[in-house]
Amino acid sequence: MIAQVTVQLEKSETPYGASLGYPLYAWMLSMVSCEDGERLHEQGIHPISQHIRHDFKTQEDWWIVNLLNDEAIALFLPILERAQEAALHHKTIRFVQKKTEQIGSAQAFIERARLLPDTNRYEFQFSAPTSFKQDGRYVIFPQESLLLQSLVSRWNLCFPEIELDDPEAMQAILRGLRITDYKLQTLRHPVKQARIPSFIGKLILETRLPAPLAEVFKTLYCFSPYSGVGIKTTLGMGGVQIRP
Repeated sequence: MIAQVTVQLEKSETPYGASLGYPLYAWMLSMVSCEDGERLHEQGIHPISQHIRHDFKTQEDWWIVNLLNDEAIALFLPILERAQEAALHHKTIRFVQKKTEQIGSAQAFIERARLLPDTNRYEFQFSAPTSFKQDGRYVIFPQESLLLQSLVSRWNLCFPEIELDDPEAMQAILRGLRITDYKLQTLRHPVKQARIPSFIGKLILETRLPAPLAEVFKTLYCFSPYSGVGIKTTLGMGGVQIRP
């Protein structure tokens, strides 16, 4: 099961910015026992993705928290639904309103994919700083292979009962993906004591895939706003919005 909690933050004179994601995550972690927090950190891929999203039309800031397995839901969903504010080191931020969405199985994403319009162009809006790491170096452009690899690894974490473990099929999907348009901006995103090379903005991915593989890719596409993309999605990076 997956749960997504969307929290509207009280307005401030200036947008909070993506860097607020890490302090909010630290606050959330402080609300559980040390043993529970350490157990989560011991996992290879953390079962949480979260980020700050700014709505430029309404000038509202939203904290998007995705809990990607039953353990994370059991630990953090009651905290998020109950809390009215987050007491951070530098200030207390009030929660204006919240909504929770729960997705019970992989089948829900498969059904969403089948309802998508008939298209071969898919838009990814990277609304939080995003980066990848390859051969020990940061990669600040969303290569098709890195994007697919990131989504597949997170899918397998969430839904091991429908694991995507066929290397030949994944290579066939990769051959059918092509980035055709993008409008990206690079930036240095502060996390702890580091400033991570990253990017934000929009990307168009075009597909040329046979129907069965197209269904797999569309399912991953529908999954991406919950999983996040790239590195440090637990710490506030890699937030994605989609539009086919």
